[in-house]
This record gives sequence, structure tokens and C-alpha cells, in this order.
Amino acid sequence: MAESTTSIERLQTAVDAAGVGTWDLDVRTGELIWSTRCKEIFGLPPTAEVTYDFFLECVHPDDRAHTQAAVEQAFDPAGSGGYAIDYRIQWNVPGQSPRWAHATGRAFFDANRTQALRFIGTITDITEQKANQEALRQREADLITMADSIAQLAWIAEADGTISWYNRRWYDYTGTTPGTALPAAWERAQHPDYAHGVTERLHHAFAAGEVWEETFPLRGHDGLYRWFLASAVPLRGEQGQVLRWFGTCTDVTQMRELQERLTQAYEDLEVKVTFRNLTLEHEVQQLRAQLAHAGHGAGAASTPPKSA
Repeated sequence: MAESTTSIERLQTAVDAAGVGTWDLDVRTGELIWSTRCKEIFGLPPTAEVTYDFFLECVHPDDRAHTQAAVEQAFDPAGSGGYAIDYRIQWNVPGQSPRWAHATGRAFFDANRTQALRFIGTITDITEQKANQEALRQREADLITMADSIAQLAWIAEADGTISWYNRRWYDYTGTTPGTALPAAWERAQHPDYAHGVTERLHHAFAAGEVWEETFPLRGHDGLYRWFLASAVPLRGEQGQVLRWFGTCTDVTQMRELQERLTQAYEDLEVKVTFRNLTLEHEVQQLRAQLAHAGHGAGAASTPPKSA
């Protein structure tokens, strides 16, 4: 027995060291036992007495009914007995924002599984994780607001490359609607002569986590194709992992047409210069021939006649 008690104490010490609190509720008697870490998460001293009703009072009023329903569901013999929920606590501390907790547990039933006997589990303070999630959500909201106001067609994809959002410019240009399946909207806008290669190279960039850039035509709502410079960059988390992809498509049709006209003008100029050079060369050759002929005649006239 002593060895078993020591093992339990060691396990509890390890759990506390990991920042995880534990709780144990005797469903029949209502006795509730919280570990020191569990009380600490709720802002209580180690000697504080706790009851289930006190626990509910510590839960934020907006989360209380949901938490109570989750507990009752765990007690239902027809269910799995599992329990997992996030809720706010320490909501009534002046000058302090509510803290978030994540609790998991399981109910244990009698032999006939007609009544829950014990309810045990763990609790973790996830306030920091919630704050990070909210900050990320706000950044994404800001990104979407910005992307919806820029002149380019813009889109957002999940980490695996699945497109999850287009901006208003995309829908206006392609003539599709937000109700259109997002991957289908991308495929529908592609030119059949370029679609396979574009998709293949884009998927390669997604898999490698690399920046992607390419120029190809996209079909507008009028059925005509225009050329776009497309790019996609990965948005990474603190650990360097890809969280999202942000892509843009910039209309470069006029620039491309101008470049083609400049190229054609340059080629025409080269042809003209070539012909001009040939003409000049021919004229120079004629002039040289005339000079040579004139020089030959003058040399003959200056030669004195031989004596008889």
C-alpha cells in the first residue's frame, strides 16, 4: 500500500510540474477534490475548500450553461462518458480579464452502467493560447479587409494549398459568386492550354513551402482572357510552419501588349538597319570600284611612251 501511495504521489507531482491540474468528483456524495495546481488555476489557495456548486460559480456566466450541459452529457449512461470543454474562469476579479481553461475528463459508471459513480479529469490554463488564437484571428481579419480593397485579384489558401477565400475583385472579374465551390472557381478561370502546368507548379510550391510566381491568362466574365502575373507567399507561424498562403493576380495585359509592340518595333528596326547597312555597303563597293577604275585610267595616261 505504501508503495502504491508513493507512486500516486510521484504521478501527481509530475502532473503538477507539467502545469496540469487534476480533479476528482464522487458523484454519489458530491465530494470534490482539486489538486494544488487546479486551485491555483482558479486563483485559490491550496487550503481552499471546493464544491461542485462553487466550481460552477467560478465559471463565466456566459459559459456556465454550456459547461453544465457537458458535465451532464458525460454522466449520461448512454453516452461515452467523455468530457472536453473550454471555459472562462476568474471572470469576477476586478481589473483582470477572464482566464481560459481547458478541461478533459471521464465518468466511471456502476457495473450495470446505470449511474455515474466518479468523474475525474484534468484542467489546463490556456489563456495564452487563446490570446494567440485571437491575435491570429485578428491578423487574418485585417489581411482579408486589406485584400478585399486592393486592385489585384486576391485569394487565401490553407496550409495544404486548399483555397478558402477570394476577394471581391476576383468575383467581379471572373463572374463567379461566393457560393461557387472555391477550387472549381480557380479551375474554371484557367486557360486550358496553361491550366495543367500552372496547377502542377503551384502545387509544387505548396508542398515545398516556396514562393510561387508565374504569368498566365485568366478568363473574365465576358469570356475573354487577359494576362495576369500571379504570386503566392506562405504566411508562417512562430515555429516557421506554414499557416496560410496569400496570393495575388495582377493584370499585366497592357504591359504585355506594350512589350510585344516594343519587341516588334525593335525587330523592325533591326531589319531596317540591316537593309540600310546592305545598301550602304553596296554603295561603298560601287564607289570603291569607280575610284579604282579612275585610278587605273590616270596611271595609264601618265606612263611615257617608249623610244623608237
